[in-house]
This record gives sequence, structure tokens and C-alpha cells, in this order.
Amino acid sequence: MKKLLMLLAALAAAASIGAQSLKDNSHYQKSLELMAQAEEAYEAGDYDAAADLAAQAKEYALLSDQYVEKMLAMTRADQAIAKAESKIAWAEARGAATTHPGQVGLAKTELAAATEAYKAEDFENAEVRANSAAESIDVIAKAEAEAAIAKAEAAMKDADGAGYREGFPSEYASASVAIGDANAAYGSADYETAIERANACVATLAAIREKDAAWPAVYVVRLIPERRDCLWRIAEYPFIYNNARKWPVIYDYNKKTFRDPGNPNLIYPGQKLVIPSIAGERRAGTYDPAKKYKPFVAPKK
Repeated sequence: MKKLLMLLAALAAAASIGAQSLKDNSHYQKSLELMAQAEEAYEAGDYDAAADLAAQAKEYALLSDQYVEKMLAMTRADQAIAKAESKIAWAEARGAATTHPGQVGLAKTELAAATEAYKAEDFENAEVRANSAAESIDVIAKAEAEAAIAKAEAAMKDADGAGYREGFPSEYASASVAIGDANAAYGSADYETAIERANACVATLAAIREKDAAWPAVYVVRLIPERRDCLWRIAEYPFIYNNARKWPVIYDYNKKTFRDPGNPNLIYPGQKLVIPSIAGERRAGTYDPAKKYKPFVAPKK
């Protein structure tokens, strides 16, 4: 009975260990063969042979577990090294080797150590060193993510003040989703995505500003010797009304600020003229000579 109990315990242990292993390695397959032989010996009443075979099955099952653990460690090391390489490439593409030479240098040193450990099949150490390399780059990415999110949040605040939520609901919603994504990515330490989404928010709001300020709301009279500013010439500018005959609109709106309100011809360099909307178009900001404006076209009635 004692031998029988020992046999059953050995078989149970071997089966338990094997169940935790992958079934595509020679050690595991050998343990199954030995267990089958042990069972046959047991059925034949050869308990000593059964116990010996079961013990061998257990040894092969342990070898299988060791093999599987090694393969898993190698996989983790592979993934960690690939992640570190990707992060270093990302940082170098952004010029971090110049702006953050210490962190990038440390990451490269750790990655080199990880590669050497991997070659020596010291997979656990390879994983640790590769993760250290990735963490060095994360220091850079985290700082950039914080700056990008702060910029995006400031842009959202400006957008709220400018009424973009009501004036451009679709674009505003996209920007709002982007900043939400950025904060969520930052919270999960995915700093690269956080930067990408924060920048997307800023870009979306910048596009709204371009659309919102398609035409200036204020024009400052300029001193142009070869073609002096006058109301009809100002109205004729493509970024104003693109129509010289609209000059009375500018005059009527601004004449109370003229030195001589009764004389539309008396304007002077530096004088600010408000350009009112004539067709429901959005106007914002002061005319900037360095900026390109699309020609104004009043919608047909």
C-alpha cells in the first residue's frame, strides 16, 4: 500500500507539472510517454517499475517547465528590447539626442547592455536593462507630453473664450476628444500618444482660427505712396469686401471716429477702421500683411 501511495503521488505531481507546460517541446512529450508506461506497469502489477517510470516522468515534466519558462523569459526580453529600440528611435527623430543628450545616452547604454545579456541568454537581465532604457526615454516623453497637454488646454481655454463651441461645434468636439485622449494616454503612461493627441487638439483649434479669421475685423490705414489708402481702395481689397462700391459701409460704421466725420476722404496712416460683416461672414483680428487671406466673396441672394 505504501508503494502504491508513493506511485500515485509521483504520477499526480508529474501530471500537475505537465499541465502547466506547453505541449510542443520534447521534454513534455517524453514525460507523457513515461507516464503512459508507468500506468501500464502499474496495471501489470509491476509497482517498482511503475514508480521508477513515474519519477522519470516527473523529471522530464520539470525540464519542460524550465524550457517553457526560458522561452517565456526570452519572449519578454524580445518585447522589452523592441520597445526600447522604438522609443529611442522616436526620441532621436525628435532631436532628443541634442536636447536631452544625457537621457538618450543612458538609454543607448542600457539597450546595449540588454542586447549583450540577450546574446548570453540571460533573458531576465536583458528584460530589466531594456526596460531601463525605455524608462530613460519616458522621462523625456513625459516632460514633452506635459508641455503639449498644457498648450492644448490653453488653446481650449482660448477657444471657449472665442465662442468656438457654438460657432464651430464639429471641430470643437474633435478638439475636445483629442485633449481627452491625450489626458487618458498620459494617465496610462503612454506619453507618445499623449503628445500626438495633444498636438492634434492644437492643430484642430488652429484650423478653426484660420477659418474664424478668414477676413480681418479691423484694418489699420497704411502709408502706401504709390497707391494711397482711401475708403474705396480699402473696400476693394480682396480680404476686405473685394468690391470698391462697398466703401460707404466702412465709412458709415467708422465716421464717428473720423477727425472730420463729414469728410470720407480724410483718413490717415495708423487710423483703425472696423470692418463690419456684410453677409454674415465671420471676421476677427486686425489685418496682418504677412498673412494670406482668401478673397472675400459675398454669397448670392
